[in-house]
Amino acid sequence: MSDSARDGEGSVRLVGTAHVSAESVAEVERVIEEEEPDAVAVELDEGRYRQMKGGTPDEIAPADLLQGSVALQFLAYWLLSYVQQRMGERFDIDPGADMLAAVEKAEAVGSEVALVDRDIQVTIQRFWARMGFVEKCRLVGQLLLAVLGVGGGEEEEIEMDDLTDTDVISAMMAEFRQFSPEGARALIDERDAYLAHNIHDLRSQGKRVVAVVGAGHKEGIERYLEHPEELPPMESLTGRVEKRFSLFKLFGSVLTLGFLAFFGLVLMAGVSNGTLLRLFVAWFLFNGVVAAGLALLGGAHWTSAGVGGAVAWLTSVNPLLAPGWFAGYVELRYTPVRISDIGQLNDILSDETLPIREVFSRMTDVPLFRLIAVVALTNLGSMIASFLFIPLVLPLVGGDLGSASEVVAVLVQGAQNSLDLLRGLVA
Repeated sequence: MSDSARDGEGSVRLVGTAHVSAESVAEVERVIEEEEPDAVAVELDEGRYRQMKGGTPDEIAPADLLQGSVALQFLAYWLLSYVQQRMGERFDIDPGADMLAAVEKAEAVGSEVALVDRDIQVTIQRFWARMGFVEKCRLVGQLLLAVLGVGGGEEEEIEMDDLTDTDVISAMMAEFRQFSPEGARALIDERDAYLAHNIHDLRSQGKRVVAVVGAGHKEGIERYLEHPEELPPMESLTGRVEKRFSLFKLFGSVLTLGFLAFFGLVLMAGVSNGTLLRLFVAWFLFNGVVAAGLALLGGAHWTSAGVGGAVAWLTSVNPLLAPGWFAGYVELRYTPVRISDIGQLNDILSDETLPIREVFSRMTDVPLFRLIAVVALTNLGSMIASFLFIPLVLPLVGGDLGSASEVVAVLVQGAQNSLDLLRGLVA
């Protein structure tokens, strides 16, 4: 805890807490009652505050699915909910009880409640953007193993004192630090600056402020409050992160160029129109059948599976047009998804008495999990079909392209004809 004040300004008293500590709850209540401040700043955003007060986060409209943010939004809430539940079970106290106590005590003494934390969606999005493709794959894989209780052996015992420098989101970020140390460190520092910005604004308005924050943020906030000129611009803490090199996008671009080059060279080689038509029809049908089949396996409505299958062939032309998003968009019309589905999934996963088969059986009854399965399996089906088309399907429908040697000969002829055409244009 510390005091910070300046002439002509308000004052700030920081209370650093462990968000799963009953002692922190008592400390928060005592300080607010003593100070009776003009404002109590709490480390919450609007969504978490509403949820803490008994409300629910805004539901997601089906049209938002194609914007791509829906996956991150569900991921954010699911991760937060999972970490909260695990920590609450271990320490027998609801995580965030200190923030709830701060809000209730502020209301009791007539102080303003100021929500000074950054939206969790922004935090998750910026962290995700800083991760590379391999890091994301490792993260998702390890998360799935941890949630299912696979691997790792028994967890180490954690003392309450070990959590005095963490909060729910910081605990989550600390678990991710091993996957992307620079990304996690940057985002923790960013939250220090974001919190300090808002607390400093309250102080600049001449208000006496009690700020209740996770102890892990206390040192960084104190530093910024002592030297507010060092605060980075707020826009730099909330805007889009500069995109880093993406191995996935490079792979997608190579696949697209390869697809276009293959059909371009086949066309330039003078292959008959009948052969070209058979190739396209086979490509369309093979991608569609495999993608739609796996979507149905994931529990998709036949209409959703049909839409996913119908656009699956496009993924080779543009891998960013994932058919799973289209299938998921249609599926939402038949399977309404609620944020509360996350709680159901957590309850199922936390039941250690259930065998793995029963766990998955119950999870498929939850609309959110079924939607995720439909999206993922549709995309997987399209990828599998793309890679298997040449070795499995091309020999059956390719005509003059029935064998590997014939394919090579046609591509070489197409390249030669293309060069001859270019030479003729230059000459």
